[in-house]
Amino acid sequence: MMDKQQPLLLIGLILLGALPGTAADVSAAQMSEYVWQNRPLLLFAPSIADSRLHQTRHNQQRRRCELDDRNIIIGVILEQGQSRLDDQPVSPSDASTLRKRYAIDRDQFAAILIGKDGSEKYRLYDVPELDGIFALIDGMPMRQEEMSQNPVDCSEQAQ
Repeated sequence: MMDKQQPLLLIGLILLGALPGTAADVSAAQMSEYVWQNRPLLLFAPSIADSRLHQTRHNQQRRRCELDDRNIIIGVILEQGQSRLDDQPVSPSDASTLRKRYAIDRDQFAAILIGKDGSEKYRLYDVPELDGIFALIDGMPMRQEEMSQNPVDCSEQAQ
C-alpha cells in the first residue's frame, strides 16, 4: 500500500515546490515577480572570480543611487558558484535556465538589461558602461514618466 502512495506524495511535494529543482525554482527563472516593478541587469559569468564581473560590481557600488532610482536590480548568474538575483539565491537549475533562455555559453561573460515589461533591452559581452545603460533607460517612455513624477537627485552621491 505504501508503494502506491509514494508517487502521490512525490507529486504533491512537486506541486507545493518543496523539492529542490522543481516548481519553487521555476518562478525565479521566469523572473515574473520583477515585471512592471524592476529592470533586472543580469550579469553572466563563468565564476565569481571573473575580472569583468569584479569590475562591473565595483562600478555598480559607486552608482547605487542611480541604480536604485531606475529600479535596477542586479542578477549575477554563475556557471560555477552561487548565483543571485536581487541578493536572493538562485538555484543551479534556474541559473541554467536563464543561460539557455538568453543563449549565454557556460564560459561567456555577458550583461543583459531586461525592461520592466520583461523584454531584453540591451546586451553586451564586456563590462557595461553604466552611463550608457542609464541613458538608454532614461530615454524610455516609462522612465520619462517616472522622472517627471518622482525626480531624484543622485549628484551628491559618491561617484
